[in-house]
Amino acid sequence: MFTNGVYIILTGTNDSYKGMSIAWVTQIEKHHLIISAPKGSQATNLLLKREMFSVNELGEGQEALAREFGGSKCAKQTESSIAQIKPTEQNVPIIVNCSSSTICRISSVVEVNEQVVITAKISNSLNGSNMQPLIFNKANYFR
Repeated sequence: MFTNGVYIILTGTNDSYKGMSIAWVTQIEKHHLIISAPKGSQATNLLLKREMFSVNELGEGQEALAREFGGSKCAKQTESSIAQIKPTEQNVPIIVNCSSSTICRISSVVEVNEQVVITAKISNSLNGSNMQPLIFNKANYFR
């Protein structure tokens, strides 16, 4: 297997949004990245409709934040929100208590088995806290 970080994707608007934790984000060149999101999830469906989203990179020690957006199969979900959500001028929320936040617009979509692979253009990137990246370990999140 390859080493992946942990990210939270937020989509919708500043006032009404959905989020999901994912481990499949790759920057493919200076202004584009690829994410893989679960086909049919509420957050993925909203992302495809809205065509904009933020990628919020988590740092070491932020496993609870990842679990907050981990979905129904995620173990040990949090009782209340620990994410510090901030509105943006692009009307896509970001999480400010993370390593970095990147706002993106969908360029193309391809379905691969149970995933939706999305290529997106980076609109804006913001540095957050200075942390080492959180490395994905499936045993930390799933039952």
